[in-house]
Amino acid sequence: MSHSQKVLTTDFFKSLINQLNEGGTYIWPDAKESYVMKNGKFIGSKTAIRKMKEITTTDFHTNLIVK
Repeated sequence: MSHSQKVLTTDFFKSLINQLNEGGTYIWPDAKESYVMKNGKFIGSKTAIRKMKEITTTDFHTNLIVK
């Protein structure tokens, strides 16, 4: 994935952070993963976080927590 594609994907996930309420769930159907929003961060399984890191820029990775 190119850097510009990762930037666009990162912008998408940042907008989700602003839209989800505390404790809200984001389900990523294609990856068969789900994430819970807590304190402005996505919390997911090790695999779920790895998948999100593959398609986002490194500055966004501080918003990802393995449960």
